[in-house]
This record gives sequence, C-alpha cells and structure tokens, in this order.
Amino acid sequence: MASHELKTPLTSLQGYTEILHTRIVEPGSQEGQRYLGRMKIQIDRLSGLVNDLLDISKIQAGKLAFAEEVVDINALVREVVENLHQTSSQHQISIEGSVQRAIVGDRDRLGQVLINLITNAMKYSPQAERIVISLMNTSDALMVSVQDFGIGIPKAHQKKVFERFYRVYSDKDRTYPGLSIGLYIAQQIIEHHGGKMWVESVEGEGSTFGFSLPHRSKQLPEF
Repeated sequence: MASHELKTPLTSLQGYTEILHTRIVEPGSQEGQRYLGRMKIQIDRLSGLVNDLLDISKIQAGKLAFAEEVVDINALVREVVENLHQTSSQHQISIEGSVQRAIVGDRDRLGQVLINLITNAMKYSPQAERIVISLMNTSDALMVSVQDFGIGIPKAHQKKVFERFYRVYSDKDRTYPGLSIGLYIAQQIIEHHGGKMWVESVEGEGSTFGFSLPHRSKQLPEF
C-alpha cells in the first residue's frame, strides 16, 4: 500500500519535470538544464526503488504478472543498450555474438533484467571504460552475459548476491547505495522463464553476470 501511495506523486513529479525541461528552460541555459537533469535522475532513481518494492511484494504474494509473446533477444539487447548509452557517456557498451532463435517470454520483464545487469556493471566499474555483453546459443538454451571490469566480488559473497536485501560490505562498496533487491528480482524473473542466473567474479578485476533461457518451442522463428 505504501509503495502504491508513493508511486502516484512520483508519476506526477516525472511529468512536471518533463514539462519544465521542454517549456521553461531557455535554449542554451546550461545551468537550468543541469539542475533539471539532476532532478530527473533522482526522481527516476526513487521511482525505480518504489517499483522494485512493488515487485518484491508481488513476488511474495505470488502475483507478479507476466505476459507471453515471441521475443527477439538480439533486438531487445540492442534496444536496452541504445537507451542506456543515452544516459551514460562514460562506458562503451559492446555486444558480441547473437542468438539464432527467439523465445517465448515477457519482453518487458526480460528487459528489466538486462537493465539491472548493465546498470550494475556501470555502477560497480566507475574507473572502467567498457562493458561487454555476450550472446550465444547452446543446443537447448540461449545465454546472455554482462561483463564489467570493475571492483569485482569476493568469492565468499558470490553465492549470496542473489539473496533478497543481501549486500556485499567492503570499503569499496560503501560508496554505492541501494536496497540490494535488483538481482533478487532479476533471478525470480529468469527462473519464472525456466532459466538460470549465475555470476563469475575476481575481486579487483571485474564481474560477469549471466543468464540462460531455454528454447521453449521448436516452432519459434529463427533469426
């Protein structure tokens, strides 16, 4: 109930911010654009937290809704990367490989997983310049992984990072706020699709988060 109540004024704030940005900020007014840009980032961050809390409550109640459609993972990855490139000029996100088959799933929810993995890669590799997304097929599944070259995760913590509200505490990690529920939600989404998530990491060298999704139908078109 609290999350729903928070969501209503947030939606209004987002709308008013967009209006201010298009109507009030004078062309060439860099200061006004900078402050509105910061305002939008914070509102989007808060909105994301509220949405995550809503998803958590729906997962606990077994009411997280999923749609089913044919999803072209190649196109979905390209779309997510293109959108994120507009918000981050620091990291160059490259896509390696492709998958040859579509799957049946919820496109928006799978996009949510990709956004979480890529934004985490950005967040935890502040000194790095690139992120690599790899796509490939096995005989019965497609695989997507997101590799960063950041701070990495100590081995003792790697099995627990998908737990709800679990945080990896270290001197390096304390500068990165969050509720630590994004990976938990992502794992629930992937498991709903019959897939699996994993992480490989070396502290100080970076991390690779990935997931696999089974080919659920032999009748799907190939790409």
